[in-house]
Amino acid sequence: MEVFHRTTQQSVVKATQRRIQGITKEEEVGQVINQAFNCMDEDKDWKKKYQELFPDVKTVTTSKKVRDVTKKALMMVDGEAGATQHTNQLIDFTLPLMDKVQKALMMVDDEAGATDQTNQLSDFTLPHVIKDQIHFEELKHLMAAIWMKPDIRMKVEAGEVFGIQENQNDYNYSRLSLDNGRLLLHCLQNQPPPHVAITLPVSEIIKTLNPESTITFLEMAWEGLTRGRVYIRVSEDTTEDKQFVGLCTGQPGSSFLNTRLNKVVYKRRQDECVFGGNYNFNDYIISGCYNQVGIVSFKSHSEKSGEFCISTNNGYRSSGAVIGQVESGLEVVKEAVQLDDITQVTVVDCGVVVPL
Repeated sequence: MEVFHRTTQQSVVKATQRRIQGITKEEEVGQVINQAFNCMDEDKDWKKKYQELFPDVKTVTTSKKVRDVTKKALMMVDGEAGATQHTNQLIDFTLPLMDKVQKALMMVDDEAGATDQTNQLSDFTLPHVIKDQIHFEELKHLMAAIWMKPDIRMKVEAGEVFGIQENQNDYNYSRLSLDNGRLLLHCLQNQPPPHVAITLPVSEIIKTLNPESTITFLEMAWEGLTRGRVYIRVSEDTTEDKQFVGLCTGQPGSSFLNTRLNKVVYKRRQDECVFGGNYNFNDYIISGCYNQVGIVSFKSHSEKSGEFCISTNNGYRSSGAVIGQVESGLEVVKEAVQLDDITQVTVVDCGVVVPL
């Protein structure tokens, strides 16, 4: 264990920075923070300057607090062995999930207030900017806090939480929102968020996805009206799957956003299917659809473009790779294929569902 020597303000900052960047275990977070706080207690002026030079300590402290309280709450919600007998008597595990969460949080807050006020969930506020050094596990707990803390959930619902991706010359941003219990990461766009927005690194948010079961969405509109979202579960971890997900998030620099559906094949027949994507040619690449309604196939044209096919009826095998299945919203696609001109249909939004 390296000892912090308060010989100069600069040496303290550098030592703390080295320790936090090298953290590999959860318990080390508390050790580093305790040592930092001991130094800050000795000199309030030094504390102020230290925070100015090294603002990331707040992120680490926040993450530790979220981990501690989230762990207790989840133990209570799941009814695991770690929950006390007293807890199990107070929580009715036949309740709906969100009711159990709220009950657990009330108990966690009561327990925290009786032991250590600094661990209260009510004290938790996300830092304005989460630095790129944030660890994957920390981000998962921060995402869980969206459900557990009403004021943070309100910021998501108000459109004040964004993902951020740094490009060569500027930044792109992707809004986070809630839709019927789902946390959505919308497609990256070159539009700055509100000045009050919380931002999280998109690359770290993407790491929370399950590559073998990622839910994507395409929101479709025509005749000036948004008609609904089509949720597609991408079920394989292949090159085609990854590219399809990337074109939903916009990470490669291109996306399905503002593209149009291209063609309906075998309209009103058993093998009916519809094509769309961000390809550069008028002819369609995939020769046909798969033999099950709602199947989604995809074929790459380049690193930044490709074409998808959604089967709206029982079709036949496709030359493109089958990547998944429509989980909900197939009725939107079926309504679209009834139009006289399918190219009226525009993908006005797309993205992925972030697991909580």
